[in-house]
Amino acid sequence: MPNFENGSLISLETECPICAGKDRRVISGVGRDSKPLTTVVCTGCGLVHSHPIPTKQELDRFYTVDYRKAYKSTYEPRLKHTFRYAPGAYQRMAQIAEHASAGQTRFLDIGSGSGEFLYMARKMGFDASGIEPNTGYAEYTQRVLSLPVQNCNYETADLNPDGYDIINLNHVLEHLPDPLASLRFINSLLREDGLFSVAVPNIRNTNHAPSTRFHYAHIYNFNHTTLKAMLLKAGFEIIPAASAATTILARKVSSSFSDTPIEMPENYRALWDDLTGTSAIAHVASKKGIGRFVGKLYRYPKEFLLALSYGSAPRILDQVYARMSKSAPARAGIQSRS
Repeated sequence: MPNFENGSLISLETECPICAGKDRRVISGVGRDSKPLTTVVCTGCGLVHSHPIPTKQELDRFYTVDYRKAYKSTYEPRLKHTFRYAPGAYQRMAQIAEHASAGQTRFLDIGSGSGEFLYMARKMGFDASGIEPNTGYAEYTQRVLSLPVQNCNYETADLNPDGYDIINLNHVLEHLPDPLASLRFINSLLREDGLFSVAVPNIRNTNHAPSTRFHYAHIYNFNHTTLKAMLLKAGFEIIPAASAATTILARKVSSSFSDTPIEMPENYRALWDDLTGTSAIAHVASKKGIGRFVGKLYRYPKEFLLALSYGSAPRILDQVYARMSKSAPARAGIQSRS
């Protein structure tokens, strides 16, 4: 793999999926594990991605076996993770339910992970199923949470021939080697006026240290502008009331796609300034860096002890659902299973 100097301009053979440009600027040569990882930004729109893109064979192996162990240090979810993610899963599912019509009940969670979204969806009465490529996490959600999860990727899954009303893609799109093609495939799975919930890390999030910003698992990095542009090219319209930054709820509005380039050089310039403006040392010394560190010292032991007191993931999820449904109930059109 060639070494590129940070800030250098390179030209690629492949076009950017958003603006069709081929020019990139190197933004980093190192990943969060201190291993070589070249990350570039498109000068035509600001889309950030790894270079080169990993092959399908490399990714299949990584996500089937290695990913969860590498990034969570475990082959199965821990109770503290369920405790941490359950409230957010409920909040998002309640938001989705608010914008779904009474007949929109068939729900697919692609990359269902540790199962919090899928569990909450079924508690709210959705006909929900999931797909999870990691063997350990898929088996865990089947065994411990009794969820209908297929252990495969979406390309080989046994999908409902009648389509889906709602599809959820929570922190998955950034892992895919061709995100625009994946979004268009998801569009094809949705019924007319179907809902699509997507969330990715926001590359403009300044809470993270520069040294942990890029890593092998995140092939593409988005901000609101690039994510919105890619959704538009995949036949979706954003629902503003249920969208913020890089957590977006969209509706399928077209089954035909536009290949017209969307050029956004101003977004590239703003991103470049953001991503190169703070050094790792400056971040650690900043109020954000110190505050994040102190917050973790307080929050992580508390999460561990509280999660342990519940004793099981289903009990954590049931308690969170019961508590949050009192203050933020799902819409009346869905019959709760609680």
